[in-house]
Parts: sequence; C-alpha cells; structure tokens
Amino acid sequence: MKYLRIAILSLVVFFTSCDHPFEFSVYEANVKSSQKNTTEINLKLLENVTVNSNEFKFAFISDVHYFYDELATVIDDINKRDDILFVIFGGDIADQALLREYEIFHDIMAKLKKPYVTVIGNHDYNNNGGIIYKNMFGDYNYSFEFNNNKFVLFDDTVWESEKELDFDWLSSELKENTNFNQVFVIAHIPYYGDQFNDELAEKYKSIMIENNVPLSLHGHTHSFNYEEGDVSYLTAPAVKEKAYNIVTVKEKEFSVELIEL
Repeated sequence: MKYLRIAILSLVVFFTSCDHPFEFSVYEANVKSSQKNTTEINLKLLENVTVNSNEFKFAFISDVHYFYDELATVIDDINKRDDILFVIFGGDIADQALLREYEIFHDIMAKLKKPYVTVIGNHDYNNNGGIIYKNMFGDYNYSFEFNNNKFVLFDDTVWESEKELDFDWLSSELKENTNFNQVFVIAHIPYYGDQFNDELAEKYKSIMIENNVPLSLHGHTHSFNYEEGDVSYLTAPAVKEKAYNIVTVKEKEFSVELIEL
C-alpha cells in the first residue's frame, strides 16, 4: 500500500507539472497568450525591415504536418541567409490540427530571425484547428504591403472549412492594384488541386488574369511545380523534402529558385 501511494503521488506530480504531456481532447483550443496574434506581431516587425532598392527576396515554405526536424533544418538554413527578408508559410501547419501541433510549429518558427506570415491549409481545419489558427495567427484572409508590392493571403480550403470560397473578397483586394509594382497571391490549394472542380479552377484563374497577378503561390501537393505564363503558378515542395523556394522580386518582374538541402 505504501508503494501504491508513492506511485499515485508521482503521477499527480507528473501531470500537474508537465506542460501538455499529451492532448486530453482533440478539441482543445486554449492558445497561450504568448502565442496569440502571431500574424499581427510579425507584420509589425516587417514594417521595420528596410530595403534600399526595388529588389528583395522572400522564402516560401509549406506543408509541415509532423516533420518538425525538417522544418527546423529549413529554418536554420534561412537564418544563415542575409538576402531573405521575410518568410511566407503556405499552409498545413499541422496534420490533425491538435493544439500541441500548433504549439510545436510556433516554437520552431520562434527561432526564425526574420518576420513570417502564414495562410491556413486544409489540414489546419481538422478537429478544432480553425479556432486554434484564428487565435494563434489571426484572420484567414488578409493582405499586407512591402516595398510597394502587395501580398494577398487567401483561404481556399473547400472541404474541411465547409464554407464557400470568398472570391468577392479576393477580387476586391486585387481590384485596385495599379499603384503597386506587383501583386502576389498566396493560397494553400493550387487551382489544379483535388479540392477544386472545374468551375472553381476557372473562377480562380480568371480572377488572377483579370487583375494582372503575375504569381500565385501554393502548397498542398507536396511537390515542387512551377508553371510559367501570363500568370505563373508556384507550388512549394513539402517541408519533409528539406526544400523550399526563394522568390526574388524586382520592380516589374520576379524569379523563382528551388533550394534543396
């Protein structure tokens, strides 16, 4: 009986002292205050990044799921480069969208020495993930400006979000873009992805063409693909490949580079 009391006491101490030893519920969404409003915080950091010319570079990475060691490797490589000014993450922060998955991602990205922003992916909606994302990062649809270029981040998840895509919002964000050097759109699922039927694909592509978007950036398929045209489409490889893209932006043009570690 003495040993049983000691064992029970040890378990009580363990579970009361550990920070999330495991998920008690897949619907847990109690985001720590120190991890809330991450997008807003990073956009403020980006305001302090200065550029002395029309040319700059940003990194585009996507689809972590549960490949955290590989994500850390990619972040370490980006930190070693002085030419990359900020990072855009293309969705699927998590796999099952457990709170702990989001926390691990946030902790790894905290080691990044540059500002970063995210767009939500379809896996990020699993379970209670949509609420966690909202609390930890912020709006699903938003935009920002940098060095007279505009970046529009658009939630195009169809199945898991169980809502219609807000193409009206996307069109409105792209409507008045003549004052910018270039406008880039970031959305997790490419127009040729499995969640887009022909109607949605044509709608998305027509909005890009009508608003003279030069580059649309995506994840989801886990493999690198670059389709050049009047509107170019870039799909980033998954983090598990220890690879990411660098986009070099100039006044009225851009170039894409694949980095494989």
